[in-house]
Amino acid sequence: MSRRLLGVLLLVVSAAVAVIGTFLPLMWEGSEFGLRGEASVGVSTTSWRFTSDAGGLDIDLLLGQSPQFGVPIVLAAVLLVVAAVLVFLPEHQRLAARYTAVGGAGLLVGAVSATGAVVVAAVSQDDEVPLDSYAEHVREGTWALVAAAVVAIVGTVLIHSRRVVAADGPVVHRVDGVDEAMDTPPFGLRVVEIAPIPETTGEK
Repeated sequence: MSRRLLGVLLLVVSAAVAVIGTFLPLMWEGSEFGLRGEASVGVSTTSWRFTSDAGGLDIDLLLGQSPQFGVPIVLAAVLLVVAAVLVFLPEHQRLAARYTAVGGAGLLVGAVSATGAVVVAAVSQDDEVPLDSYAEHVREGTWALVAAAVVAIVGTVLIHSRRVVAADGPVVHRVDGVDEAMDTPPFGLRVVEIAPIPETTGEK
């Protein structure tokens, strides 16, 4: 498998993982009961909404507007898929694929960084709540988004690789505008041409 094809595969995988990660919980906060936290009541945050462990409770109405971290992440995933498709264009048109991949990867990294900053800020408030049972945990959605961003960067780097075509014979480099008679061969030694000796015929 070539590096460019591997880059295309990584871009598609990154887009899929990013979209799936938006539906997974980014973090959980609530109260844990029992010696080992066997029972818990809390709220999970995804890239789209808040969900409660208690069924039938509309957490979005209680906590305010739902998070919309998934909007830029899904947009970045679309750009990565488009870039993966554009890679199969002719060589002189693949510049669009490279620019699209850079834009998609940059948008994904930025969106994941902003989402991660919110998660870290929320988790760091664990010590500020005066409840022994209160706890906050980073969940699998956050790690999935981080992994997708890393894979997107690697895939973008790989699709920028150019195919090296081996020459059939020796490659001779020459400088234009130089007199061919005074041109030095690639080996650095000038070939001296000797005038042919005229043939002489003996007298009969």
